[in-house]
Amino acid sequence: MVKCAKCGHKWREYPPEDLPKQVVQEVTPEPVQEPEKAPEPEAPAPEDQGMSIEQMTQMRQQRAQQVETKSRRKKSIFGWLLFILILAGIGVGGYHGRNYVVQFWPASAKLYQMLKLDVKTTNLLGLEIHDLKTKSILENGIVRLTVTGRIKNITGEEQPIPRIGIQLVDSNGHHVYSWSTSIEETHVTPWGEIEFSSSMNQPPEEAKHVKAHLIAPKDLMKKPEQDGESHQ
Repeated sequence: MVKCAKCGHKWREYPPEDLPKQVVQEVTPEPVQEPEKAPEPEAPAPEDQGMSIEQMTQMRQQRAQQVETKSRRKKSIFGWLLFILILAGIGVGGYHGRNYVVQFWPASAKLYQMLKLDVKTTNLLGLEIHDLKTKSILENGIVRLTVTGRIKNITGEEQPIPRIGIQLVDSNGHHVYSWSTSIEETHVTPWGEIEFSSSMNQPPEEAKHVKAHLIAPKDLMKKPEQDGESHQ
């Protein structure tokens, strides 16, 4: 239907014959996909009911004990390290400065000699007499006194063996009788020792004790009483 804009007349207007026809294509509607169902939410876990005061106190105590244990271990390790360092320092100083130690503390010379470490002492011979013993035997009405002992080298060098002086004293320490002797060996190996023995007949009755010492050579200018003296 067409209407005139001026007069308002209406009429039916047909399309021309040469007008190309419109081809209507049928469209097959796509199947409607149903929306996927969302997974159902999991049920919420039950809320923690909390700890009692006793449980909280126990947990705090355990944590405090753990902290204290770690602290003690650290202190113990530090203490041992410090102790080892101190011992090492004393050992190094005592080894390299042993002559100074002996100078201020003469008794320490025995300890160094036990460890077979050379030290400078007043004993210029480097020898000492140990295990001095006496034995009296009656033979044919004659008393025979035998004195035995060991000569010990207290140095790391070979030392010559001097003559041995033996002295008998009474109960008050007064001189009664003395003699000297020597042994076949001429030297003592480093830190070594040699036994000696000497005898006499009919010792004085007033003799109660025996002393022995090493007689220093004249070039040492040393008194015999100070060279490895021993008493029995």
